[in-house]
Amino acid sequence: MAMRKNSIRATCVYLLAATSISILSAFLAGCAEIQVRPLPPASPTAKLRIFVLPLTGSPPPGGWGKPHGEFARNQIRAIRIILEGTGIYEMPAREDYLSVIGQQEVSNWEWKRKDWALAKRVGHALSANYALVIERDFNAGINFYQTLLMNLETGKQFKVAFRVPKGREHREEWQQIGRVAYTEIFRDAKNDMLATAMRKGRVSVSGIPAPIDRGTKDPVGSRPADPSKERTILPPAPPKVREVALEESMKEIPASSSIRLAIYDIHANEPLKIAALILSEALREEFFRLGRFMLVNRENMAQILNEMGVQQTGLVEEKQAVQAGKGLAARQIILGQFGSIGNTLLLQVKRIDVETQSTLSIGSAKCTPGKEDEVLAGLPELARRLAGK
Repeated sequence: MAMRKNSIRATCVYLLAATSISILSAFLAGCAEIQVRPLPPASPTAKLRIFVLPLTGSPPPGGWGKPHGEFARNQIRAIRIILEGTGIYEMPAREDYLSVIGQQEVSNWEWKRKDWALAKRVGHALSANYALVIERDFNAGINFYQTLLMNLETGKQFKVAFRVPKGREHREEWQQIGRVAYTEIFRDAKNDMLATAMRKGRVSVSGIPAPIDRGTKDPVGSRPADPSKERTILPPAPPKVREVALEESMKEIPASSSIRLAIYDIHANEPLKIAALILSEALREEFFRLGRFMLVNRENMAQILNEMGVQQTGLVEEKQAVQAGKGLAARQIILGQFGSIGNTLLLQVKRIDVETQSTLSIGSAKCTPGKEDEVLAGLPELARRLAGK
């Protein structure tokens, strides 16, 4: 009997040890470093390069309607259309991503751990300026769609979350939510994007990398560092998640008049072209908030102008812009230019009546290089002045 008890005890110890080793092996495998293969640096352009990362979190009861692979493909396809349609952004090709990460299976936890360290490594390997994380999740009985934009150089993050109503009647909203998410993220991150575009614009022209502002006021390389006096630069604080009411954000603000207004992309030469497009998006946002005009949708503008054989970014001459405005069925148009005069950056914008070709209002904003956020800060007042308020 004693021998039998000892045999059973030995078997239990062996099984416990084997189980522990198995669990430890699985844990160590999960902690193994994901291999990231570097690619040759992408050709320098002023466009903001964005690495899009779709994730799937906890499933709701009954699971997700679409598996993660299909969700990821659909999101990347939709975001590519939205981003590249603005002329501001570019995305790495799918083949480049596979060259960097291969066929490795990467869990949500592995992407998120150590403050998105893996996402930063992959983004750098893809020569990206930003990582855009799109995650669907289920928590406390609610479907969430969360979007995180992360500056891969500075680590600064912007995050918004949407409660997504459940039910088949809301299925179409999943197809539109990407556009709403971009609008909300752009609203928070446009200052950061503008600063990045200005820096990249200088690099694309000169080929010389510009220093990245990480919060220090001392000029880069101005004097040898004194360790006893060197100021410690803390990493950026995690972003506060701004929750957005999806149904409210998708509602159109009714215009107070029937005046149809087309806002053309603000014209600029290199290296200010991408910065000018960011200002154009921000100006449209301000006019949308005013609710005084019926804005011509930018996508519709691009389609109609393309059919007319006209490039929006080339509409510098007023007569040509007015003629294109008639093709857009717009009663009024807004034209603008962004350029440098000496050591000053100047934005000039005017509103024109298409029928009479007369200037209805004019406005401007200026700043010194490195303080482009002052122009963005002045856009709400500039829009009110242009609108005649």
